[in-house]
Amino acid sequence: MTLLERLGGRETVTRGIVDTFRAISRPPHPSGQEGAAADAVAALLSGLGLGTERDGAGNLLCRVPAAPGREGAPELVLQGHLDMVCAAAPGSGWNPQTDPVTVVEADGFLRSDGRSSLGADNNLGNAAVLWLLASGKLRHGPLRLLFTTAEEVGLEGAKQVSPAWLAGAGYLLNTDGFHLGLAIVGSAGGRRERWRAPLDTVPAPDAPAWRITLSGGLGGHSGDDINRGRANPIKLLAALLAGLPGGRTASLEGGAAFNAIPAWAQAVVLCRDTPDLSPLEEALADYRAADPNLRLACAPAERPEAVWSPAFQAHTLAFLNGLYHGVYAMEPAFPGVVGASANLGRAGAEGDGYEICTFLRAGRGELEEELAARHAALGAEHGFAARISGYPGWPADRDNPLASLLERVWREQTGRTLELTAVHVGLEPSVLRAKAPGLVMASTGPDILDAHSVDERAPLAGLADYALLLAGAMEAL
Repeated sequence: MTLLERLGGRETVTRGIVDTFRAISRPPHPSGQEGAAADAVAALLSGLGLGTERDGAGNLLCRVPAAPGREGAPELVLQGHLDMVCAAAPGSGWNPQTDPVTVVEADGFLRSDGRSSLGADNNLGNAAVLWLLASGKLRHGPLRLLFTTAEEVGLEGAKQVSPAWLAGAGYLLNTDGFHLGLAIVGSAGGRRERWRAPLDTVPAPDAPAWRITLSGGLGGHSGDDINRGRANPIKLLAALLAGLPGGRTASLEGGAAFNAIPAWAQAVVLCRDTPDLSPLEEALADYRAADPNLRLACAPAERPEAVWSPAFQAHTLAFLNGLYHGVYAMEPAFPGVVGASANLGRAGAEGDGYEICTFLRAGRGELEEELAARHAALGAEHGFAARISGYPGWPADRDNPLASLLERVWREQTGRTLELTAVHVGLEPSVLRAKAPGLVMASTGPDILDAHSVDERAPLAGLADYALLLAGAMEAL
């Protein structure tokens, strides 16, 4: 009997993973508020007779005994994160703090109802692990299931994992890969920059107010999608406002998160005549192929009481326009993989200040330093100070025995070749490797498209193959 037959066939496997995904995705789980999601996972494990441990950061660990006869196999850690990037469609009313994700199956994809991101990153990998364990059909060795928190805001949960939770294990398989058919053996480091300057305003002049909006962008994951040529509405509006004769800016806001490419931005500007949008319309033409649904609108707005002072406007727009966004360098060791990039993810007034969030990614430290120095000089010139946090890279190693095992399992189960690669995203092995230097680590995942956006979706057809990769690896060690 084949492994797939033991698991009940493709339809049974797919339905089991989807149903489990729905169950663990029901509690709201933005970064830092994963408690209810952890409770849901713990409840599923309790139903299997398994206990869990939780640390002060909310990370969850479950120790799973080996199947009879497999007690001597090396211990495998299966690891994923519980939080999600909560992108919301403008005007949708979806509140990530209180509202669940509405999961929809349509046209061969798992997706949300369009009001929010899906959170398949990383709950779809978690769901596959949990369903396989619940099936009771696997002859696996000893396992540890590790579910971490706050991954999307700098791998913060993984940083708090006790080395004792990893001690003695031989292998760690991270389930946060985005591309089925890849074995990931290295990832980029990340640098989160939160720039802030005091908001300086003056009374608004006696002139008409206009609201200029860019919406409908694809947005996406700032690592996985940064090379797709999509527009950054914040950058586009900042360029327009900087060149608008006599325009006085009252507000400019857009984006959702450090690590999400902005899908929208809007500005309120005062000027005597209708704003000339032709420069922006010409700029949008360059993005039509990569970002076909971008919409530009301009309508009269209620005149605000205050606008940015001339100096603050000049400095803020110059800073926004000078920040790097997009691919900075490619990775020579892995053709087609981005080596360094920057994302201008969010901007807007926060209390008595104006905040701008940027995210730098680099596989090599010297490239991150180049981008960081460029931004630091720009911030000093225009009066913006930054709070910095980040995490190291996971240096890629082609001689990875876990990746070799995954490649063998994939060929046996699907007849296809598993590609070895590095990725331009942050993965938790970059932090966990220092806690257990002898641990052999790799990452895989189901296909996820347009993560961190309201268009996030996962093809249903690949879920059974991903389950076979996981299950085969669990049995082959």
